[in-house]
Amino acid sequence: MDDKYSYSYDPENNHENSSYANDEHLASPEKPRKHGAAKVFKSILFVICMAAVSVGSIAGYKYIDENGIPFISENSAKEKRPSFSESRKLPSKEENEEAEEKAEEAEKTNNLTDESLVNVQAKGDTLSTQAIYRKVLPSVVGVTSVFEQQSQTFDFWGFSSDTVTQDVPGTGTGIVMSKDGYILTNAHVICDDDFGVAKKITIRLSDETEYDAAIVGYDRQTDLAVLKADAKDEMVPAEFGSSESLKVGDPALAIGNPLGFDLFGTLTAGYISGLNREISVNDTTMKLIQTDAAINNGNSGGPLINQYGQVIGINSMKLSSSYSSSTATIEGLGFAIPIDDAKKIIDDLTSHGYVTGRPQLGITYKDLSKSGSAYQGRGASGTSGVQVVSVNENGPADKAGIKAGDVIVGADGELVSCAEDLKAALKDKNAGDTIKLTVVRNRNYYDVDVTLEDLKPDASREKAGSRQ
Repeated sequence: MDDKYSYSYDPENNHENSSYANDEHLASPEKPRKHGAAKVFKSILFVICMAAVSVGSIAGYKYIDENGIPFISENSAKEKRPSFSESRKLPSKEENEEAEEKAEEAEKTNNLTDESLVNVQAKGDTLSTQAIYRKVLPSVVGVTSVFEQQSQTFDFWGFSSDTVTQDVPGTGTGIVMSKDGYILTNAHVICDDDFGVAKKITIRLSDETEYDAAIVGYDRQTDLAVLKADAKDEMVPAEFGSSESLKVGDPALAIGNPLGFDLFGTLTAGYISGLNREISVNDTTMKLIQTDAAINNGNSGGPLINQYGQVIGINSMKLSSSYSSSTATIEGLGFAIPIDDAKKIIDDLTSHGYVTGRPQLGITYKDLSKSGSAYQGRGASGTSGVQVVSVNENGPADKAGIKAGDVIVGADGELVSCAEDLKAALKDKNAGDTIKLTVVRNRNYYDVDVTLEDLKPDASREKAGSRQ
């Protein structure tokens, strides 16, 4: 006797029909045998699998109930499949490649970490100079930054012709902080006063392996930057020590790439010559470690190392004489950023891409000449103040109505005669606080309330001048 079972589903009315019959009892079917139910269940699962393979044909399958019956909502069952004219056009090969490149770049730059990459270790045994060099060299990298320079060309008659764009390379040093390729260096290695932020960065290991790198974050105020190398293999992270316990007279070594990679991995040795030296650079005062270990152009961003082979500072600058070399020279005055001071900045850069909690106006500015020459058309001749060079779009100052060319002469009722006065007014402020600025525009004075914010640096084209 042949068993016959039929199943149908009416999606319009959300109704199921089923029947079971054999040759003798068409009108009153007996309960189906177990193997027949199994066949039915398998056939239903097959339909479900086919629906899953052809995603988009039927979007109503949500789950399978306890009896193995597919559930289709009333709304989804009534949905009409879009016509070809309503469907989106498939992207071209070029568009797919461009999307993949953007996704890869976003992954490099946005894959930030909440873990600190600077873990200060306890002091170990004192090492020989040779042992220190062997220990630290694999963690030292060369950093090549390619900047874009635009210049005007002129014709025979002296008229401007075309704008020419050319690449300008620069080199520095970096320190490996993690096995997956986070690199610490100076902000001025990847962000130039004249050319802005580097458009391409490459790092080079001591074995001459090279990787592309992306900027995770940078802070020009503290001259620190974090990069992420597109490393194919694990890198060797440096060991960090505490800078708080340093004493004048302690041994100090530096490893870097002075004057380019022809002198890659140059070791210089000396002592800690001074601590908490207040050095002002670009209107920013920093407390630095002083050393007589030679630090030259190209050493920027490299490690200052203690006698245990631990990084305790980031080499940043050296003092040089502005006099003729035939009359005066300055040697043995190098400076490094203490690692204990840099740690919070580094953590912020790796976690957020910028320094959090620092109140900023969202402007670049410069001291106004006290002669008043820059004030013409803006304020009163002979008046001092701080002139706004540029305003970040949608930044705090922009929202308050401040424009480039305005001159800030007061903050919260106190006189602002130079950049240091403005910085002092912001010193005890936090993001979210309001500061009342007195500005001069077209010889008129205005009081403007500005709500301070955390701001990411403008990575497009930062130029020379102080930023707040």
